[in-house]
Amino acid sequence: MAGLIKREDIDEVRQRTDIKEVVDGYVTLKGAGLGTFKGLCPFHDERSPSFTVRPQVGRYHCFGCGEDGDAISFVQKMDHSSFHEAVEKLAARIGYELRYEDGGTGPNREEVGKRQRLLDAHKIADEFFRAQLLTAGAAEGRNFLHGRGFDRTAAEQFGVGYAPRVGTRC
Repeated sequence: MAGLIKREDIDEVRQRTDIKEVVDGYVTLKGAGLGTFKGLCPFHDERSPSFTVRPQVGRYHCFGCGEDGDAISFVQKMDHSSFHEAVEKLAARIGYELRYEDGGTGPNREEVGKRQRLLDAHKIADEFFRAQLLTAGAAEGRNFLHGRGFDRTAAEQFGVGYAPRVGTRC
């Protein structure tokens, strides 16, 4: 089991991490003047950008829903991960080796590998089902979505896919 990450290492990861670069992996940001960037909030549905990132202070804030935080909290929320996992992910991203209190060690290689395989499997499944929505066999599914106001853009935004019928049901 991993020990507690040393406070100074957490502070170092926060300081060295470029929050704009992290957020850019999830949100399209555009310059909004004076070192501020703006985009559509990933935490709620909106049509005009209210999500801002200020790299010089290492923070993000949404004026629409009130979400606010630093790079660590952003990764936690976007990846549905723990504080510990988010810090480890950001440390790996910047090539920083974390130290642990009480002689604890970092994450077990087996645990990291298992988690990564699960994430990869989910990503592959997501890509498969999204692609299936564009096939001829998914016409009924697309009609269903269209009848509820979903166009192709909305389906892509919300990650909607289609599961083709395979075999027979019991």
